[in-house]
Amino acid sequence: MSERSFIVSIAVGVPGVGKSTVLSITKKLLQEKSLYAEVVNYGDFIFEELKDSGLISSRDDLRRLPLKIQFKHQSNAAKRIIDYATEVFEEKKQGVLFIDTHLWIKTRSGLWPGLPLHVVQILRPDLLILIEADPMDIINRIRRDQSRYREDYADPRFIEELQEMNRREALVIATLSGAAIKIVLNKEGRAEDAARDIVDAVIALIR
Repeated sequence: MSERSFIVSIAVGVPGVGKSTVLSITKKLLQEKSLYAEVVNYGDFIFEELKDSGLISSRDDLRRLPLKIQFKHQSNAAKRIIDYATEVFEEKKQGVLFIDTHLWIKTRSGLWPGLPLHVVQILRPDLLILIEADPMDIINRIRRDQSRYREDYADPRFIEELQEMNRREALVIATLSGAAIKIVLNKEGRAEDAARDIVDAVIALIR
């Protein structure tokens, strides 16, 4: 564990895997054990960084902004997250920061890394949480949420390949940062079981 007063846990998974739900339950379970947890979305901090830089003024602008420009601001967004967490955990003896993000971003030019080396060096994660699910469960979840439906995630083979790529990328990040890796299966209707697996991993790190 790093010298910070909080553990940095990066949670990743393909769209539709149920990260937000699992992390929300995880936070609640940790607080029941008197352990404070904060969940942040990396994309939100990138948006704020670009907005403060005068490059965008709304989420619609973000969608039109070239990815190359967005990625140039990844480092500053990562610094914002750590600064924010340092302030939040200042008065607490210990706690857990969960960063909700993606290891790969699918674009027309190919897959872009969501956590390149320069970002990992800033975040210095203690734990990498890979939230996975059966490809068909993921597809069904995306289909139920029309606001998030994407045809390119309707192929179970692509989802399976992407989850395998996540594992390989996590190994690289863990080797470079010294972080532990926890793979969690989010079965349909059993998000609390996945959350309890994460809680066990976090508590083991602290103790």
